[in-house]
Amino acid sequence: MFSALVLAVLGLLPAGVTPATAAGAAHHAPNDPPSPAPYSSHLVPGVTGSAAAKLLTPAQRDDYMKQHYAHLKQSASASPAPVHQFWAIYPSGTDTPTATDAHHTVTPSLRTSNSGDVVYAPTLYPAGNACIENTTAYENNTAVIWAWDWCNSYTVGKYTAMDANFQATYTKNGSYEVQITKTNASTNQWTMWLFNYSTNKWDNYFQSAGYDKNNGTQSPNVGGWDAFEVYSANNPSTNQPYICADTANDSFSATQIWQLVNGSWKAPDSSDSAADANGAIFGCTHLNAKVTTANSAWTVSNP
Repeated sequence: MFSALVLAVLGLLPAGVTPATAAGAAHHAPNDPPSPAPYSSHLVPGVTGSAAAKLLTPAQRDDYMKQHYAHLKQSASASPAPVHQFWAIYPSGTDTPTATDAHHTVTPSLRTSNSGDVVYAPTLYPAGNACIENTTAYENNTAVIWAWDWCNSYTVGKYTAMDANFQATYTKNGSYEVQITKTNASTNQWTMWLFNYSTNKWDNYFQSAGYDKNNGTQSPNVGGWDAFEVYSANNPSTNQPYICADTANDSFSATQIWQLVNGSWKAPDSSDSAADANGAIFGCTHLNAKVTTANSAWTVSNP
């Protein structure tokens, strides 16, 4: 296991975190800002490369990118048409934040009934022109955590199944904690970390550097997001997207969302973030979204 000093030399410590504070800090308590628990060199197991890219079809990958490049923020309207829609909290600060931290729930048993449909919930992209988006993804035959690579492959860079080992190691009370940090400002290198509850350390998940296809301005003036996102066809028998029934009795949450700004952790609020309206979303009768803490926590439940 590398020391914090070695990690700092390698450029693997988040900006604003010193080796001294990283080496001795304990994991933070609920609702407190993230303390920099030790960062390890241990890699979270997962699938990478061309095998990871196959997680989505070419059409799904193209649509995912198209929607995100189109400024992302869409109306969560009650439309019965096939949807790729987005309900979110939107932290701002396109160039300023150097890290984002959040707790995301998992629903390992969820599967979509219609082949090709995906529930991305939650999905997190930091403000600050990050290279990585963390997504909790549910498809027809799998439930996975992934890192979308916005700066190199422009597809799923790595994924990990929500199996028993993952849950025992990286989840607590039905949630995992993710942190995406800028680890080299000169190359715009970002690293995604997952908190290991067995070791009380941050484990390295995925790393990418460079800039996205819009030269680091993927969505001008939008910043980042923590979102509930769906890609679903319409069910003609109900005139609603299939995911409306697929998510029955499920709940999805993102809590304790924090941004590292000028070396200090700050929870987004109404002064530096926006949020979509509460209420029913995506044309689903019982799928309801709510900002539970403005603007650092949300829940989508059905009912």
